[in-house]
This record gives sequence, C-alpha cells and structure tokens, in this order.
Amino acid sequence: MNLPILLWILQAIWIKAVRGAQQFEMKPTDVEVNPGEAATLTCKIHNRQGECAWLKDGRVMGKIDDKYDFMREPADGDCSIRIRSAKIEEDDGMYQCQVTQISLTEPTLTAPEVKFTVREPPMPPRIEDNTNVLPPGEPYPTQAGKLKRLHCISRKGNPPAKLKWFIEDTDITTMSNQTNTSDPNKPKTSQAISVLDYVFQKDHNGKMLKCVAIHAAYETLTKEIKLPLEVLYPPDIHLEGQPVKDIEEGETISVKCVADANPQASVIWKKSGYSSIYALKDKIEFMPVKRSDSGIFSCSASNDVGLSQELEVNIDVKFKPQILKVSPNPGAKVTVYHNTTLVCEAEGNPPPKYSWLQKMGGDPIAWQQRGNTAVLHILNVTYQYQGQYVCEASNMINGHPYKSTSSEITLDVTGAPQVLTDTARTKKRVVVEKDEDAIIAVYFCSDPSPRRTYWEWGSIKLDSGEGHIRYIAENLHNDDGARDCYEARLIVRGVDGSDSRKYTLNVENERGSEAFAVLLEVREPVAMSVVIGIVVGCIILLLIITLVILYLLKAERMCFNRKGFKPESSESDAESGRSAELIHNGRSKHGAIPPDALYTTKRENNSTPDSRPLYENIKPDRNDNQNDAALVYASLDLPNPVPQSRNGHSNKNKQQQQPPPRRDRTEYAEIQFQPKMYEQASL
Repeated sequence: MNLPILLWILQAIWIKAVRGAQQFEMKPTDVEVNPGEAATLTCKIHNRQGECAWLKDGRVMGKIDDKYDFMREPADGDCSIRIRSAKIEEDDGMYQCQVTQISLTEPTLTAPEVKFTVREPPMPPRIEDNTNVLPPGEPYPTQAGKLKRLHCISRKGNPPAKLKWFIEDTDITTMSNQTNTSDPNKPKTSQAISVLDYVFQKDHNGKMLKCVAIHAAYETLTKEIKLPLEVLYPPDIHLEGQPVKDIEEGETISVKCVADANPQASVIWKKSGYSSIYALKDKIEFMPVKRSDSGIFSCSASNDVGLSQELEVNIDVKFKPQILKVSPNPGAKVTVYHNTTLVCEAEGNPPPKYSWLQKMGGDPIAWQQRGNTAVLHILNVTYQYQGQYVCEASNMINGHPYKSTSSEITLDVTGAPQVLTDTARTKKRVVVEKDEDAIIAVYFCSDPSPRRTYWEWGSIKLDSGEGHIRYIAENLHNDDGARDCYEARLIVRGVDGSDSRKYTLNVENERGSEAFAVLLEVREPVAMSVVIGIVVGCIILLLIITLVILYLLKAERMCFNRKGFKPESSESDAESGRSAELIHNGRSKHGAIPPDALYTTKRENNSTPDSRPLYENIKPDRNDNQNDAALVYASLDLPNPVPQSRNGHSNKNKQQQQPPPRRDRTEYAEIQFQPKMYEQASL
C-alpha cells in the first residue's frame, strides 16, 4: 500500500473519531411542479464526510449548468438539488440522494427514492356507458330501480386526476371505485377511470349527473361533464276529487286519476261488474249524478315501463226514501184473538228504517208506534189494534233526515166483545166516600154491535138504560175516536157500607159474550170520639214514659252519690246507730258503704252477749302500721231466730243447752289507694 492511500485512510479514521458518523438530517420528499417551473429536492446531511451524489431513475446525475445545480462537498452538509425549467420528458422520474463512503468499513449513505412529478393537465373527463361515450348535455335515459354501471375517464394526466361523482349537489363518490393506469398514448402520463354502480330512482328524473376531475394543472383546478337524467319509471297514480261526504242524487261529481310516469302513461277506467272499459281518459264526470250511477269505479295507468296499481272509488249515490207498496191495501179484516201481517216496501240509500204507526183518537190526533220493521206481525189481535195504519220510511243524508209516509190502510177487528183492561178508562177497583155518588165505568169494544149489556150484582140484573132505586145503568157511550168501542157506566147514588161489593158488566153480541167485575169500596169516616181517644191515649203514654225516665235518673243518682247517704233519725230508730266515718289523712270522710252497714245501736254496760248490735262500726285494718288506714271494712251481723215452742213460747232452756248459734255475717270492704298530691282515688 502506497503512502497517499494510507494517509487518506488515516485521515478518515481521525475525522470519524473526531466528528462522529454522517447521517441524514433531512431526507427528500415527493415534489410536483408545473411545466417550466423550478423546484428543489431537499437533502441535508449531519457530519457529512463523503461526497454528495444524485441518481435519477437509477442513474448518476451530473452537474449541468442552468439545469441541475447541487454541491458535491458542501461545508454545511446541504446536498439539495435544484431543477430548473422542468419538463415532463426530461425531469419527471424517481430521484435518490446519496453520500459516498469515507472508509471501506462504512456503506454509502442512501436516501429512499422520491417522485419528482412534472404536472401534465389531463384531458377533460368523459362518461361512458358500455364503451359508448355519452355526449355532454344530452339526456341520459335509464330505468328506475335497475342497477346501472357508468365510467368516468380522464386521460393523459400527470399525476392522474381525482374523479368525483355528483347528482346535482349530492356527492355519490362513495358508490364508485377509481383506478389509475399508464396512458399508452403518452409516456409518463396516466389515465384515471372511476366506475359508478348506482340505482337511479324516479325522483332523480330531470336532475343533473356530473363527473368532476380535480387536477392542480387545471387553470380552475376542476373540469366536469354534466348529463341530465331521464329516469324511466312505471306509472304511480292517485285520485283527485274523491267524495268526502255523502253523494246526494242531483249533485255534480268529477273524479280524476292522476298518473306520475315517464314516459307518459295512458289511463283506463272500469266499473265493477262490467267487463268492458268505462272510459279511456283520466277524468270521469257525472253531471248530475243519478242513483243508477252508483258503483265501484277503478282506474289504472300503463306505459312502456310497466303498469300501475289499481285504485277504486265508490260512487255511492244517496237518495231520499220512497214508499213503493203497502199491503194489504186498502186494509184487512181480522177476527179478534187471531193473527195478521202488514207489509211495507220502500227504497232509499242509505236503506230506510221502517216504522208502523197506528192512528189514535183524540184531539189532537196522536200516532202510536206498533213496529219498526218492514213487516209488522200482530199476534193475538185485540180491538186495540183496530184503526188506521201508515208506514214511514226514513233515512239520513249528510246529517239531514228524510222521511216518506204511505197512504193509510185500515185494520178492521171483528168478533166477540172484549173489555179493554189496558186503558185507564177501565178500573178494576173504585173507592168512594160514604154518601157520595159512585161511578163504575167499563170500556169495551164489539163488532158486531152489542146485542145486550147489563150490570149484575147479587140477585139484581140491570140492563143499560134502566134504573133501580139508587142504581142507574146509563146507556152505552160511543167512543168517537175508536170505531166499535163503547163505555158502560153504573151510577150508585149516596153509597153506604152495604154497597161495597163487586159489580159485573155482561156484554153479548152475535159472536159471543164478555163479563168483567169491578170492586166498589165505600170508606166510612172515623168517629170524632175515636180520634179524641187516640190523642188522649198518646198524651198519657208520653207522660208515663217521661215519669219513668225521671224516676230512673233519680234512682241512679241516689245509688251512686259519692257524698254518702244519711237517713233522717226518728224515735223508732233513734238508737239504731251512728254514721260510720272513714278515716283518711286525719280527716273524716263519708264512705260508699251501703247505709245499713254503717249504723249500729249503742251498747249498754250490762248488756248480755246475746245483745250484740246488728251492725258493727267500720274499723280500720289493725295490721296496718301506718296512721292512715288503707283498708276499712264493715260487717252486718244477723242473729239466728230463737226457736219457738208449739204453744208460742220460746224454748229457752233448750236454747241454753245447745251450742251458740251461728250468726250469718255480711261484710263490706272498701279499698282506698294512697293519693298523690291533691288527688284521691277510691275503689
């Protein structure tokens, strides 16, 4: 090894030992530049010791004046290269910064490759459908609901353009996918292709589809292509003018079937129950509407894309009720207690409700409802159903009531007489005061007319129009309001108690007979003496109750008086005893011991053992060591009776020989509790 090489190696070793290893302080990054502009790729080295070098696309670059400018051994370690008048053909490529090794033991310092891009503005974007280029501004037809694939392409750009999709101002780029490839027609350029998979709907019809290319080399940064969408979709229909209230006959009705479709659809109207087409237009009109127009109408629409759903509208024409027929007309004859039927036929919409009304007599004339169906069945006919009948049919249209009334038909009831007990004119019981006149009335019907009517009670029979003493059977009274009906009256003058009985009316005609009994009750006035006696008795009873209550109250006070009881002394009981005192706290207190137990007779000094007092005085409990007795008692001793001899004298000798007689002893006790301050308690 020659000396210069050895010196160089030693110098490198010394520099490394002194300065340390060289390393990148700042590495180059990708740079984009417009054509003709200058740009710098920055590369700075810390402790640079080797020489700076640049590689382009893997080849070492030389320093060329007015084109590439960099320093090989910069003192400050800045190895950056400056590229002037950038051209895509000359300068676009991959660049790498390197620093040579300073010893055999160290590798070359190499930075990653970076892209130096000389921008090339791409061609404006275009939209293709299956390689068919769509002209800008012309409508793009597509069918709603079907998936469509479109391509947006921007060629010969460097770098490739960024492509975005819009419907009007709505960004739909997320539904697309972009790929970039080298453009075969121009080296070092790329083509950008964005594929959009989208399902257009009918509300997109007429809106603008846009593809926008974004590139820094564009003067305005963006270029776009617009296509108006022509979305084809089947008809969607709705009705206008549908009735919102009842359709009344005579009104004007117009209903329109509106179709929303692309292309335009044709409308067909049909009527339910008919196979033919009702109309080939979007609107049906009824001027005016008739009841025969009622029905369910349906409309549908179709175009080249498809067929709409079918919508229905109910033209339900309402009209007032009208009676068509009543039967039997003009009437019917029916035997009493038989059955009959009346029929009413009417039309109307809504279907009418029926009422059968019977004309009742009186002023003003009244009508009684007998049924509420079209057919009136009358079972077990009575004379009450005889008369004029009408049928009423009614309905309601838009809140207004309408009614139609038939002509009158006659129901003629014939047969045996019948007493009408359901009316107030016939009473089963009549009550009058004594000495007043009684009127007994019975209401009945008969067709044919009654042959005989008479009243019967006891053994008496009195025909209508006759009288007997105080009894008058009036002639029959015809009822002007009800044909073949009568009222029979029996008048009893000045009734008394003997007139209280049943009076029977008998009616006969050619078809049979009927009997009906009425009870007459005569009320006699109550005697004044009886009223006075009742009043006096009530007063006496009240006085007795008052005295008893006062007596009970007084007796209760006497028995429970806490202040004690001391009877007045008399000569007969002057020595019957003295009042016992209960000693408490040094003060005398009258006790609540029964009075007979609190008194005793005085003892004589020479009294015998048998002459013991009948009662003993109350004594304190001797076992109590305290001054104040807590328990006092009293006793009642009753001597045994001395046996009498048969001659009435006492058997004294036998009495002395017998043991001392047992004395029954009745004791009373009172418990007294020690009082608290200013309080006393006793039981």
